[in-house]
Amino acid sequence: MMRETHDNERPGAGGGEGMLRRAGRALFARRADGGVAGGLISAVLLSSLASLVPLIYHGLLEGGLILVGNLLLWPCLLAAAHRPRWRWLALGLMAALGVNLSASVVSAVYYDSRYGLAFALSSLDTSRSESMAMLFKFPLALIVPLGFFLLALSLANRHGAGLARARLGGRSGIAFVLWMLMLLAGSWQWGRASVPLAITTLSVSPGWNLATTSHAWWEKERFKALMADDYDFGKVTLSPDVPDDAVFVLVIGESQRRDQLSLYGYSRPTTPNLDARRDQLVVFDQAIAPAPQTVLAVPMLSSLMDPRTFSPRYLDANLISLANQAGMHTEWLSRQGLDITSERTWITAIAQRADVARTIMTEYDDGLLDALDEALARKVKGPRLIVLHLYGSHPPASLQYPDSLRYFLTPDSTSPLTDAYDDSIRFTDQVLEGVFQRLEGRHAGVLYLSDHGLEHDPLSDAYVHGGDRPSQAPYRIPLWLWQAGRGPNPEREIVHLREHARQPFASFDLPYLASDWMGIHFSGDKPCLSPWSACYQPRERHPVLDQLGRLNFFEDLPSDFLARPLAPGAEELEEAVEATTRLLESPDGLLDSASDGASSARAQSSGVTARETSAPITLSPPSLPSETPKD
Repeated sequence: MMRETHDNERPGAGGGEGMLRRAGRALFARRADGGVAGGLISAVLLSSLASLVPLIYHGLLEGGLILVGNLLLWPCLLAAAHRPRWRWLALGLMAALGVNLSASVVSAVYYDSRYGLAFALSSLDTSRSESMAMLFKFPLALIVPLGFFLLALSLANRHGAGLARARLGGRSGIAFVLWMLMLLAGSWQWGRASVPLAITTLSVSPGWNLATTSHAWWEKERFKALMADDYDFGKVTLSPDVPDDAVFVLVIGESQRRDQLSLYGYSRPTTPNLDARRDQLVVFDQAIAPAPQTVLAVPMLSSLMDPRTFSPRYLDANLISLANQAGMHTEWLSRQGLDITSERTWITAIAQRADVARTIMTEYDDGLLDALDEALARKVKGPRLIVLHLYGSHPPASLQYPDSLRYFLTPDSTSPLTDAYDDSIRFTDQVLEGVFQRLEGRHAGVLYLSDHGLEHDPLSDAYVHGGDRPSQAPYRIPLWLWQAGRGPNPEREIVHLREHARQPFASFDLPYLASDWMGIHFSGDKPCLSPWSACYQPRERHPVLDQLGRLNFFEDLPSDFLARPLAPGAEELEEAVEATTRLLESPDGLLDSASDGASSARAQSSGVTARETSAPITLSPPSLPSETPKD
């Protein structure tokens, strides 16, 4: 009797647990009675879900190729889940395809962009702390792969048996292999010679993001040979006007939008210390970043390559190597999170050229001030160049400054992301004031710029990196010069510099401005690219890269986030719907459409925009930077 009472009590106590077990068995138990129709419907459903983002963000042609690959692959995976020999391989591929999809969903939802080379490089180069911050900010990065895998597992267990019995799995697998061979042949004929054939083929396969990540990994490996020798700048001389105790501090900020600094007229007091020193600064009103991502922008602003000659092979032609050859002591102090001494990235390839290269593992950027104190106390011979690489306003901005220094962000904030972003800029302003105070009384100067800005979506109040359809916003950056004591240029040339500072300036020309500032001259120098020069003429058009590495011109980009065009596939679908609607309303309009198409073709033959001719990064430019015309 006691036994019966105990058993009767258990269902009441553990009824919820029993319900979960029953639900789990219903969803994930393997069924041998699955039909062919259910298996095919499941394969089409999973293929459609996996291909939806590339159809919208890659365009209908590329997305269509990915969809065909998925339609051939998924019947094979669903059937293989019922074959003991192949089950674990099939489950592993399902999980991998979920991760592949997750990268595109995160890029689409949070950046309104496809997953590109810059995103992949940033993912490979990120630190553990930054990864945790990104997962906290982008929970879909965990939800999507897990949810997609569980859905695929459930459908495979319930409906895959019918495909296995009908031997459709093996047939679809053979068809998929033949399809990939066709893509391989097409890539061999029409692919880019600068990228490995396998990467080009994978880019239109069900694992399309694997191609992007493989491309990023391949690029990381390519520059290892560059670590052996410094670039030969030819004859390098240092101006005799530069004092032996001169200190030049180059500060590279992170993710600062120029229009949210009160130094540039923003209504909020985000830069009170800079505002107080306004008369001591040479402020560049229209500085333009070369790319909307750190991994692309910093190598260009610190070396002689530009958006049209971008290649890892030119990383050795950088500002640190130039200063070294001029006899200066060089230091690179970074709070970007990566260990400069061991990590191999495009940025650390430059940083490791310095006499002293350190990663400062502190919670906030003010830790760089102690490192600066140590650098200034170090006994060295001759002038010195010190690079401070901040973490600045990198998203999420609320993590980039202490809670005790919140100024705009309050519990009742109506725009908390903007308030946090403005607070991060105000904190950077405080760090910069600490730099000024340490240099006053010395022969010293500070040259500051942000690597890039951010897109701001006013509808969601989100701040994100520029994607594959950027506006001008992430390229508008702050840039200014502060000089405490006697530098290499007399005061009259400072006045001349102020006049040019009102004009547009491409930050990838920073090495020419910085070398003038430090009094360095070298063979192949182009003095007219420095605003300090009497012959300086601002560029009429400014080449920039998007996060896919495609060449654009700043002047051709939309003004802000909301003015950007639709994703390629969305535009094509919209045009198709409009054309179909016109045809249904007036069949005679078909002739008009054909006429319009011919007119459009004639217009394009007479001239095309930079965006229409843009292409991914050229990995093998025809000549060295010093031999390549910048204009």
